[in-house]
Amino acid sequence: MPSSALDIPVWERPAPTSEQLEYAELACIDLSKWPARKEELVSDLRHAVTEVGFWFVENTGILDEDVIRQHSIGNAFLNSSLDEKRKYPCDFARGNFFGFREGFRIMGDSGVKDNSEALCLPKITPSMTHEFPDFDHLEPFKPEIEAFQRKVHARVLDPLLRLLALMLELPEEYFAAAHAWERPTEDHLRYMRYIPNSKKVDEKLKDKAYLNGHTDFGILTLLFSQVVQGLQILSPDNRWLHVPYIPNTIVVNTADILSFATGGYLKSTIHRVVRPPEDQAHVQRMGLFYFSRAAHDWKTGVVAPSPVLERLGLYKATEQPVEPVSGLEFTRARVKHSWDRPVYGDQEFNKGFQFKGLAVRTDYDSRA
Repeated sequence: MPSSALDIPVWERPAPTSEQLEYAELACIDLSKWPARKEELVSDLRHAVTEVGFWFVENTGILDEDVIRQHSIGNAFLNSSLDEKRKYPCDFARGNFFGFREGFRIMGDSGVKDNSEALCLPKITPSMTHEFPDFDHLEPFKPEIEAFQRKVHARVLDPLLRLLALMLELPEEYFAAAHAWERPTEDHLRYMRYIPNSKKVDEKLKDKAYLNGHTDFGILTLLFSQVVQGLQILSPDNRWLHVPYIPNTIVVNTADILSFATGGYLKSTIHRVVRPPEDQAHVQRMGLFYFSRAAHDWKTGVVAPSPVLERLGLYKATEQPVEPVSGLEFTRARVKHSWDRPVYGDQEFNKGFQFKGLAVRTDYDSRA
């Protein structure tokens, strides 16, 4: 028997696939260069975000044992009873993504139920305490969860936000100060897993996609590299390519708020999740994410005065919104549009998302 609530089964990383898949070639950003070699990193990042959109970061100082422990915490929670998990569900009617999300949606016209579930936890800071789901299971682990969140924010997110500002020839703290650890944002740590379907069930899904082509809601998404394949990105030549598994790295992609902030210079990365290869299709696909979403008071117009955007003609003062949408407003409206619905990928959903002058495309599977 376990000696304390902290004694939980250790999550074991599954074996890599042996199947030959078509992989995307992604850039890798070495964060051991930060901050001594900023100029070199800015050049590396410019290539990654303008030509690829997805990239890896390595040498973050986050140990694999820390990553395994977080997977174990998330897996233990998701293995608890459905009644227990349902005590604090995500309130999608309010556009709130904090809490437990079960797979309740039907995927398009397939009749197949969403086979994913997730636990989404806000930053453990005074400004976000009121949003933290009060699960009994999580209470003993809160110090570990907070420490991990802080480490990801300090060692990965903060340097990347500073590098993005420098790339745009803005003051280094432009994004980082607005999204500092203690400030209220919609950031969250997510434990997520896909429960395997039978091949017969998955054949009912279009392109065997568990999650259709989409963009993310925020600034950056950080995904601790997954050994079970399934994540694909849409290449510039309209091909879906697998994201390779590279140990001890984090996969990063740009999202909607960053695209708005740069007038489309940095585009939201289009990606989807599909059935794993057959030698992994029987394995639960466990994921660990950190979603950097807009600060509650972030104004969603194009950043200024960025010399880069001005030279490219992407910033025009006369075209900026008189009353910009706040980060909180946009994120909650976007979440509500995508998740407060019983069917994912239906005709209404695929029309796209419009909110106070901001437009987001939601149907990327047509490849138009």
